[in-house]
Amino acid sequence: MLKVSVPASSANLGPGFDFVGLALNLYNHFYFFEKGRENPPAEAIIITDDSLVHKGMDLLGERYGRDTRNIGVAIIASVPRTRGLGSSATLTLAGVIAANTLFSLKKNVEDIINLATSIEGHPDNVAAALVGGLVVCIKTAEGIKYIKTMPKAPLKVIVAVPEFILSTDDARKVLPSEVSYSDAVNNAGRFGFFMASMLTGDYSRLSLAMEDLIHQPYRMQLVPGMREVMKAALDSGALGSCLSGAGPSILAFHDSDGTVISENMKATWQRSGIKADIYLLDVAEEGILCEEI
Repeated sequence: MLKVSVPASSANLGPGFDFVGLALNLYNHFYFFEKGRENPPAEAIIITDDSLVHKGMDLLGERYGRDTRNIGVAIIASVPRTRGLGSSATLTLAGVIAANTLFSLKKNVEDIINLATSIEGHPDNVAAALVGGLVVCIKTAEGIKYIKTMPKAPLKVIVAVPEFILSTDDARKVLPSEVSYSDAVNNAGRFGFFMASMLTGDYSRLSLAMEDLIHQPYRMQLVPGMREVMKAALDSGALGSCLSGAGPSILAFHDSDGTVISENMKATWQRSGIKADIYLLDVAEEGILCEEI
């Protein structure tokens, strides 16, 4: 039996819309087994054959003439679904990685990123979950290219996950078809500032670096309390805060124990009548773990 563990990821991180992702140490664990001969752990849930996991497996199976019909899949899930934490990327990647491993296809990292992105559509989440750390990626004529790094100084993450869901499709529908020159320049400058902060470990102006004019202002209408929760995080000592991916989860960076920050984020949402779960996380330095069990 093959076990594939895939970390959650947070994309955009403020100004890095659609090209930056961060792996987090919160995992979905997938089990690939031969139907009729092996049984997954009792606590795992069987995944139906129309899932993104199967689409990932079938993509490689069809392309390279391998039969995936007798492979069963089960999951022990910890990554919240439709909350902006890359849950769909974990599913797609697990399927691609499983097929690559089980059929000894020997696809390299960039091959896997491109294959998974052709299904999932979000290279920022895919790349971060696959290789871990902080990943910047771009689309080129030769496919998706990426660079991985790690924050220079220790950096912890709080994710406040509200009880309501928000699909990526709905979150994209509210975005404008064009943005102004000044907004584009603002975001480019902020992202440069963000990466300089990460690479030097100087987080003193991280909140300024994470300001965004490209997607977050438009998505606020879909995330009640978003502005207030981000402000509560910063007022409580967070180094920076943003919408996680397309939302509705809100991420905050810190370098302390995070208790006060997380409590205030949760309480702020509660004042709007919204329950939220809090995750105190670290950056996952490594990405997918694949092992025979």
